Formats: sequence, C-alpha cells, structure tokens
Amino acid sequence: MVGPRRPQFVLFGSSIVKQSFGNGGWGAILADTYARKADIMLRGYGGWNSRNALQIIDQVFPKAMIQ
Repeated sequence: MVGPRRPQFVLFGSSIVKQSFGNGGWGAILADTYARKADIMLRGYGGWNSRNALQIIDQVFPKAMIQ
C-alpha cells in the first residue's frame, strides 16, 4: 500500500549544493532529518553559477510539474 504523497524539497544550485550529500554534508543531514516525512531531491550542478542555473530552470522545473 502506498502512503499519502509526501512534500518534496529540491536542492537546486551550484557545486555547493552538489556536494551537500557528501558524508556529513548539509543535504545529507536534511535528508536524514526528513526521512519518511519528505522527499529530498538533489539538482546540483558543479562549476555553475546563478546565471547558468537560470538558463535551465524551466527545463529542471517544467511548469507542468509545479503545483
């Protein structure tokens, strides 16, 4: 049986976000804290900056996905 839909957190950003799921990283701590309560998704792009990220944000988060 599948439970109710859980909230989702998307970590979106540069290499700082990408590396957050490393051992003891803030993304890993967040995922552990919200285990079985929310889905934590990583969208970190190493070597990128905000300008690069804004160019692809509509591909990463299509308007049809956003509720």
